[in-house]
Amino acid sequence: MNIHLKVIKHKIMRQRSDKLEFQEMFAFWIQLLVGGSFLVIGLSIGWSSGDFFVYLFAVVGFLLVIFVEIETITFDKNLGHLTIKRHKPLIAKTKLIKHLLQDISGVEIQEMSGSESNTYRVCLVLESGKRRVPLTSSFSTGLGDKRKKAEVIATFLDVKNYGSDGFPSQQIFSEELKWETIDEEIVHWETAIKSDPNDAHGHMRLGLALISQDKTKNKEQAMGYLKQAEALFKSQGYDEEAMQAAQLYGVAYGGMLG
Repeated sequence: MNIHLKVIKHKIMRQRSDKLEFQEMFAFWIQLLVGGSFLVIGLSIGWSSGDFFVYLFAVVGFLLVIFVEIETITFDKNLGHLTIKRHKPLIAKTKLIKHLLQDISGVEIQEMSGSESNTYRVCLVLESGKRRVPLTSSFSTGLGDKRKKAEVIATFLDVKNYGSDGFPSQQIFSEELKWETIDEEIVHWETAIKSDPNDAHGHMRLGLALISQDKTKNKEQAMGYLKQAEALFKSQGYDEEAMQAAQLYGVAYGGMLG
């Protein structure tokens, strides 16, 4: 079985017919360089000047260095999984995020506008556009490189590549617009989480639907789904979504939803 190995801008790509793997090193080297510079400057200037506050640069540098992270993204057709591995080698800590390949419906490039230049990252589209999985925790320059990566992934998975234009906004939540009644929506999300108990989005939407149906009668049950959504989002690495679920739980607890 042929294995293709490429190194592009601190990115290692390995590909064969049943497996595609990227190892992201760009953010690792940048953070290591910045952290090391802060550490050296803070220690040297602090030692010579005797200024305690200068040592804060060294503290910041030390934290940046020990928390450097190597990201490895693996698409495995034999296992049927996408695995995002975020490894902090200096503190021996590893975080794994997994998704079924069959849930991936597209690839897009997210853009963040800056004062001097724009930065980008490749993102997977799940569940017909309802959720996105960023492959890297950080944005970086190099749109051309991101486009190549998105094209390789889309070709390997045989899914739609939306490039830098993003997923068509009119398709987001299109499935939810088809529901004619709140009861129909509740049945949908109950079925969804029954088939996939780890569907954090489904738990959150079910909790909100129950509150919309009857915020007094369904309050306790809805809060349970929102709490479960928070835990699932957190375990899957979606910190922003976990925070949103926690906020909705707090609002539901106060009786202000519905």
